[in-house]
Amino acid sequence: MDNNIKKDINNIHDKSYKDLYSNKQVFLDLVKEMVNAPWSKELSTEDLTLINKSYIASDYEEQESDIVYSANINDGEVIFYVLLEFQSTIDYRMPLRLFFYISEILREYAKNANHKKSDRNIKIPAVVPIVLYNGQHKWDVPTRFSDIVYNGQIFGHNIVDFNYDIFDVNHDYTKEELIETKSITSAIFLLDQKVSPVEFLNRIKAIVLFFDKLTPKEMQVLKHWIKNSVEEGLAEEAVEILSASREEVETMVASNAFILTEMKEKAKAEGRKQGIEQGIEQGIEQGIEQGIEQGIEKAKVEMAKEMLKDNEPIEKIIRYSKLSVEQIKEIQNSLK
Repeated sequence: MDNNIKKDINNIHDKSYKDLYSNKQVFLDLVKEMVNAPWSKELSTEDLTLINKSYIASDYEEQESDIVYSANINDGEVIFYVLLEFQSTIDYRMPLRLFFYISEILREYAKNANHKKSDRNIKIPAVVPIVLYNGQHKWDVPTRFSDIVYNGQIFGHNIVDFNYDIFDVNHDYTKEELIETKSITSAIFLLDQKVSPVEFLNRIKAIVLFFDKLTPKEMQVLKHWIKNSVEEGLAEEAVEILSASREEVETMVASNAFILTEMKEKAKAEGRKQGIEQGIEQGIEQGIEQGIEQGIEKAKVEMAKEMLKDNEPIEKIIRYSKLSVEQIKEIQNSLK
């Protein structure tokens, strides 16, 4: 999403994604829909245990977070290590850093297991590394560890090697593909891609109209995530649309898109005016702050006028324009 939609990155880090994927059902959907390996089909929420521990180094705490799950597959333990990347720039050290995280997970496991050197049947859990990335630039880091090793190809099986799954939200999935999947994970990715406010509302509409597989609990999780990760005004509108009936959605999205367009044009105009004296960047920022309120009010009035001309009921106009009865009557009188 663009800069005016998303909340500060630390808000997302602290409240949004970690909460989201700490939900077993949401995490399970991520693994089943996106990893799509044969073993993933056997998993259920009952198999998963959320591990309350982070392996992130202190240098990276502001840019990323991690989630760790353990599970049992075919009577063997597996550990899922999910790294949530919030950086705008790509970290080409990722394979090496994942190697360190995996090593630390297994070191801790071995310490707790207290294996004996005489035990011929020592087994350790598989560690499945997953990177979820929502940055602007396409992820082009090697996903195979041996690809960053000098002459790694000539040593074959004699060196440590592993692959990690990368979910590049903004580049690996088209809007059409995500809508076709109709899962909670695809709904989250659909809304997390960098789009304009109007397109964001259109995608909210698509979720209401086409994502009929979502359970009430999943819909509640989605609303909670939107409230935590999207700017307050737009988040409120999005949640209201998600709570509406299919019949009401078209009108609501059209009305909100109209308001957003008016706000954007007003903000640009005010920004240009301020920019003459204080510079384009500062001017646009101040213009947005000063023009947003006026833009909203003007858009509401214009919307009410159009609905009055279409002989829409007063109650409906109040609901969509958020104007009072008195304000609507004044507008009605001005049209006579």
